[in-house]
Amino acid sequence: MEGGRWNETELPAVYMGLSAAICCLETFVHQAGRPQIPMTITRFSLPDDPELYLEPRPGDLPEGWDSLPSDKPSVDFGSQWLRDGKQMGLIVPSVVLPLERNVVINPAHPAVGSIEVLDIQNFRYDERMFKLNQS
Repeated sequence: MEGGRWNETELPAVYMGLSAAICCLETFVHQAGRPQIPMTITRFSLPDDPELYLEPRPGDLPEGWDSLPSDKPSVDFGSQWLRDGKQMGLIVPSVVLPLERNVVINPAHPAVGSIEVLDIQNFRYDERMFKLNQS
C-alpha cells in the first residue's frame, strides 16, 4: 500500500479517472518505460447521488495541491477528507490536465459496495506516444 497525491500511506484510497482518456494519460505519465502488456481498462458505474461526492471548487483546494512531486498540502487535504468519511468520492482536477477530473474513492465508505464494474477491455498505448517521448 502506498500513499498518493491525496492520501497518506496508512489511509487506503482508490484513484479513478472520470474519463477513459484521463485514465490513459495519468497511467502514461506514471510509467517508468513501456508498460507491461497485457493491459486492461475497466469502466465502472458510480452511484448517481451528489451527496456521496465532494467536489471542491479550484479556489477551495489548498495552495500547492498541484505541486510536482505531490506534497503535503494535497496529502493533508485528502487525508482529512478520508478521515472524515462523509462522502464516498472526492472529485479533484487532474494535475496532468486540470480540465479533466479524477475521483478519489474512500474504500471505507458504506456506499462503495454500490460501485459496479461495467466492462473490462484490453488496452494498449499507440506506439506514437513513445516516439514523442524519445528526445
